[in-house]
This record gives sequence, structure tokens and C-alpha cells, in this order.
Amino acid sequence: MPSLRELTTRTLRGAILNMHFKPKQRLVERQLCEETGVSRTCVREALRSLEAEGLVERVPNRGLFVASVSADEARQIYEVRAALEPAFAARFVERATSREMESLRAAYLQLEKVVTRKPVIAYVDALDDFYDVILRGAGNDVARALLQSLRARMRFLRALTADAADVARKRETLARMREIMESALARDAEAMAERCRAFVERSAKFAILVLRRQEESASVE
Repeated sequence: MPSLRELTTRTLRGAILNMHFKPKQRLVERQLCEETGVSRTCVREALRSLEAEGLVERVPNRGLFVASVSADEARQIYEVRAALEPAFAARFVERATSREMESLRAAYLQLEKVVTRKPVIAYVDALDDFYDVILRGAGNDVARALLQSLRARMRFLRALTADAADVARKRETLARMREIMESALARDAEAMAERCRAFVERSAKFAILVLRRQEESASVE
């Protein structure tokens, strides 16, 4: 059973990914206690966990703020994904068991259920689970740990783009994820790798566009 600290961390993480707390917004412990109904000690521990994940950042002499991702940082993250994920996809086709293939199908079906749902946290979780099945099935724990270190940033970017996307884009996203799944089930490593690469490149373009618009808006303000 999750501890109160874990539940509080989950609640605050969801509030950040759902954009209830906006990037660069200051997080005041007293206010968070009032919103969550838990003690300041519990909130403080939860914030430490989120700081370690990269979703919260400490500014000297100013306090804790919701982390933000710049367009340039997003570009670098997507470059790492584009370099690694197609290779993992090919390894998944080669190494995944029948059970892992079924797990991928189940992850896609969950994604299908929540792709247009608000708030976006369910979609972010489902997409995260889909990729985690691929990483586990690829059988490379070192590479999986490397991408896990970027997990919070990747989840933030997924939340940001999901919040900004219209229904048509979300349905196109679902269609592309289905193609990735079908390539895996057909044991077509080349097709799955190429579709993963194309999906990352498409995601990168949209995320960078959204972030640049935010940066331009902030500079005007």
C-alpha cells in the first residue's frame, strides 16, 4: 500500500503534468498543504522526490518552482530518443516473448481508450507504459536506465504536447502508434524501427513549435 508521502508525490506530479501548476510557477509549501490536506513535512518530502525527477527545480534564495523545458533542451532530448528508440524497437522484435508482444497490444488498447481524454495524465501514463514495454522487451537494462533518467522530462513534454494538440492530431498519433504495434506483432524489425524514428521526429517538431511559441509569448510579457 502506498505511503502518504508516495500518494502526495503522485498527486503533485499529476498536478504538474496536467498543467494545474504551470512551468516556472512558484510552489509554496503552505498552499500545497492546504490543497492536498497533508502536513508540511509530507509535502516537503514529496517536493524532494519531484526535484530528483526533474519536475521541480530549486532557485537559490527564491524557493521551489515547477521546472520548465526550453525549446533547445527539448531538441536535445528528442535527438537522444531518435538515436536510441529505433534501435530498441528492432531489438524488441528480435527478443520479445509472446507475453511481451501481448503486453504491447494491451498498452496500445489502453492508449486507444484515453488518447482524447482530459486531463491528459491518463494519456501520458499510457504512452509511457507503451514505450516501457518496448524498452523491457528489448532486453537492454543499461539503455533502459539511460532513458529512464530522462523520463520525467519526457513525460513533461508529452503532457505539454497533448495539452496543445487538437483531436485530429491525437487521432493521427493513435494511428501511428497502431502502426508501430502492428510492425512489432508482424516481427518486422525494420518497419518498427523506421516508424518509431518517424514518430519521434514528428513529436519533436510539434513540441519545439509549442515551446517556441511559449517562449515568444513570455518575452512579449
